[in-house]
Amino acid sequence: MLNPISSITKRTLGIAIAVFVAAAGVTSPAVAETPNIAWEHCPVHVDATNAECGRIEVPMHYDDPDGPKVSLGFLRIKAEAPGARRGVLFGNPGGPGGDAYSYFGTKDGYFSWPQDIRNEWDLIAVQPRGLAHSSPLNCEVDEPADPIQAMQLSSDAVLNAGGFSRAACEKSHPGFTSSITTENNARDWNEVRRALGEDQISIMGLSYGTYLGSAFATMYPQNTDRVVLDSAMDPALAWQGTIKVQKAGYEKTLHSYFEWVAANNDRFGMGDTPLKAYQYWSNKVVAETGTNPTVVPPPAQVGDLPPGLEFAGQAGADALTSSGKARVEGEGIVSRMLNPGANQAYSPLLAATRQLVPAPHFWEELAKATNGTGDLLAPQELSDELAAEMTAQATASSQLQAIQLCNENVYPADHSMIPAAVWANYVTGDIFDAPPALAAAGAMCNGTGPVTGLVPLDGSRLRIRPLQVQGTNDPQTPYQYRGGISEPMGTHLVTVHGPGHGHVGFGNKVVDQIVIDYLRGGEVSVTDAPGYFEAR
Repeated sequence: MLNPISSITKRTLGIAIAVFVAAAGVTSPAVAETPNIAWEHCPVHVDATNAECGRIEVPMHYDDPDGPKVSLGFLRIKAEAPGARRGVLFGNPGGPGGDAYSYFGTKDGYFSWPQDIRNEWDLIAVQPRGLAHSSPLNCEVDEPADPIQAMQLSSDAVLNAGGFSRAACEKSHPGFTSSITTENNARDWNEVRRALGEDQISIMGLSYGTYLGSAFATMYPQNTDRVVLDSAMDPALAWQGTIKVQKAGYEKTLHSYFEWVAANNDRFGMGDTPLKAYQYWSNKVVAETGTNPTVVPPPAQVGDLPPGLEFAGQAGADALTSSGKARVEGEGIVSRMLNPGANQAYSPLLAATRQLVPAPHFWEELAKATNGTGDLLAPQELSDELAAEMTAQATASSQLQAIQLCNENVYPADHSMIPAAVWANYVTGDIFDAPPALAAAGAMCNGTGPVTGLVPLDGSRLRIRPLQVQGTNDPQTPYQYRGGISEPMGTHLVTVHGPGHGHVGFGNKVVDQIVIDYLRGGEVSVTDAPGYFEAR
């Protein structure tokens, strides 16, 4: 799932973390008139050179074109080398709920787009309906004065989360919540395309954006040129399954991070084995909160054995590994008893780790934040306007996810996971375990049901085969689920051998060049690429 936008740094605004989506049929209702664009000032966080921002109105429900309307904001950055212009590139950073303006529209942002792409393509990002700067959700909860009623409301928010969110978001804009679907997002893209007067668009989709881009290409093949799908999701897992499978993915990637930290112990001084680096990090979380993180530690090595037990060798290290999760859980129980109210979830370092471990280009900053030599966690000097913008984006993203994930959820709940969800959320505060356990147990959509199903993807009518880029150590869209989009869309798959959720525009020069060549010529000749650290 998309990580909540935080104030760790301006560059994390609009991060596309985490997850993905589904929807319904593909018959496109005719819309007679071309939408009119109202050009306007861009949001405060958009600082890319030559950025233009506009707005159009579209039907809230496309099967009722004369009914209520909603507003769509969008960003356009024209090709910086007009003589080399090749077309328009529509992009989505994932989520659902990722801020589209941040995908292309920031200079010092989370994304670093190759200059060749900026030179040759008009970059277009449509802000999804439900987010700030399009028609936003406005989810209202009336806080009762009576304490008994307040307790009942709080209980309903937990035990009836899906129904609670839908009711709160329907109050101010009846009918709007049911329109927040991938199918409508794809139709919204098409209306912006029409408003801009473009016959065809190319697509750059990350994470959930791979599903949205594939849905558009399926619904409008005649209007689709090149399609780049970066870290593709499996729609069949939407949405409870998508989040459920991230538990193992995050653990694997977290262990890779500590392997990298240990391999660079001469620079970071956090320990020369992954387990020692983990323990150094754990001690920092304890210093922040009074209790330790309980995410499973990395495998032990012989060098991790206590003095005097080195003779046990690898068998001893394996025994230490097998007890790792139980050990940190036990330490957590003791530390919480000694420090009533302590909760690991309050740790800024723990939150930053979960947010940034999918992004290897941030690993150095994360390691320096841990050992105290960097300023990643330092308070940021933000204007009041930018701080308000970031708060609004975080709130809108959270509200949209609560609605869209349940609108499109097709994955069955596993109620045997309820004890694990209760333990992780209300006892340990483990932010690595809690979201997957809640999703698997069905808690996030309890009290409501889906309003649509999956878009039946089909790339057979596309003139140019899509390019899919997938990492072998991706915590959010694990590699083993690559076929969920690859097979129906008939993609050319390039496997990136290394960590990372997202590979295009993240500093992997080999991947960037593969994508540039594809966007120029429509073909790909390779099937493998090195990971971020090997490709620099």
